[in-house]
Amino acid sequence: STWGDQTNDINEARIPVLDYKTYTDRVFFLPSKDGEKDVMITGKLDIPENRRPTVEQALNQFSNLLNSKSFLINFIHTLEKQKEFSARAKVYFASLLTVALHGKLEYYTDIMRTLFLELMEQYVVAKNPKLMLRRSETVVERMLSNWMSICLYQYLKDNAGEPLYKLFKAIKHQVEKGPVDAVQMKAKYTLNDTGLLGDDVEYSQLVCSFH
Repeated sequence: STWGDQTNDINEARIPVLDYKTYTDRVFFLPSKDGEKDVMITGKLDIPENRRPTVEQALNQFSNLLNSKSFLINFIHTLEKQKEFSARAKVYFASLLTVALHGKLEYYTDIMRTLFLELMEQYVVAKNPKLMLRRSETVVERMLSNWMSICLYQYLKDNAGEPLYKLFKAIKHQVEKGPVDAVQMKAKYTLNDTGLLGDDVEYSQLVCSFH
């Protein structure tokens, strides 16, 4: 009944567009305790000066190996066979790989396609193709997520971002019109059943005017 109350606020809301680097940093890597000091964000390795030439040479050689399709495919398979290679480690590795091959997106896409064809064959042989992409248990599934994020950035920035942001703001306004439990993170008006505030709470609206 009071939907129109916030119309002007929603229409005037500007979408907070992140620059491409910040966007990819947040998509590829989980928030770090060190924040801006995270080596994956800064790209700066803390290496003793006397070891720097050796490390740089090793990194260049490894970079050359990553450009070999047969090596990279086998490298990923070898890692995924390790029991200690956890789901979190797979996500992190896939993001590192995405950054390393970001400048060669066609090659990255080719690697991803090859791994996906292998994954599809595994699910077909196991006779459970419906489970594919549901669990995100492989490196290639995270690679796909990163690849889509890269490809969608410009479209989100120029087209889809603004209406989605306005929808978010509109839903947020509606949620905040009723009681919100800040401790349990539940609300009377919510789209999420698990976040529904079940108890009937007596409340009254408070209107604040700022001058």
